[in-house]
Amino acid sequence: MIMDTFATQSILQYRMKADIPKFDLPVDYIILNDVSGEVLNQYGLFPCKIKAGLFILCTRGTAEATINLSRHTVKANDFVTLTPGSFIQIHSASPDIKLYVAGFSSKFISDFNSMKVARNLYPVILGNPVISLSPDNTPILENIYKAFIGAYPLYQAMGNKEIAKAILSLLTQAVCDIYQLHRSWDTIPTSKENNIYKKFMLAVMQKYSSEHNVAYYARHLGLSLPYFCNCIKKASGRTALDIITTALITDAKAQLSTTQLSVKEIAHSLGFENAAYFTQFFKRLTGSTPQEYRKH
Repeated sequence: MIMDTFATQSILQYRMKADIPKFDLPVDYIILNDVSGEVLNQYGLFPCKIKAGLFILCTRGTAEATINLSRHTVKANDFVTLTPGSFIQIHSASPDIKLYVAGFSSKFISDFNSMKVARNLYPVILGNPVISLSPDNTPILENIYKAFIGAYPLYQAMGNKEIAKAILSLLTQAVCDIYQLHRSWDTIPTSKENNIYKKFMLAVMQKYSSEHNVAYYARHLGLSLPYFCNCIKKASGRTALDIITTALITDAKAQLSTTQLSVKEIAHSLGFENAAYFTQFFKRLTGSTPQEYRKH
């Protein structure tokens, strides 16, 4: 069995390395079944923006988390898909939580490009990262994870990337099947406003670090600014600017907490040419300067 200590080292050991500004895996592929609630609760200390791709099955317990700017409760029979570039912050996890986690590094995913299979479903996955499975189907998926765990020592000994590639392809296809068969989002009104909101969220997750202006997203979607803003407010209850700002602040907090990058470097990575302006922006939204936030 893979021990909690290994999970902790694999996931958290790069927390304060300046050359890795966002969470990634140190190996191509990892499979875990013993990530404890204690380990998960460490993520409550800071938000993360992950480069890796993670496929997570919960079979027991609960966790409260913010994923891609929305709050979620993860419980037994839930399957969580975290695509590269996702935001995540764990707010709490029950001591009895049981998770199976398969993770793949950003480089491995990029090299094999297997995520292209899920390209058409990407907006749905991004907006619905947590999906509930039938209690009858959960044991089937759990047995697949157990098989991967049993084969992991062989993968480590052989170092054969084709094994990891096959597992990534299988899980990606499974995700596609799960989302295509699942109808939970059918209850969400498919109004023009909701469709525009989904496209906006996808664009924000891809462009927030370089495009801060609401007008850019309106143009990107081919809409007038007043109509665009009205649609986003009606669909989400939030302004478009608030959503862009939340993405920027979440990323800034992640970098301040998990790297040793200077405030100037973080400001530049988020599209701020002036570090002083970034500091004012951060303090106005959080109540503390970036330096003060980092110290806490």
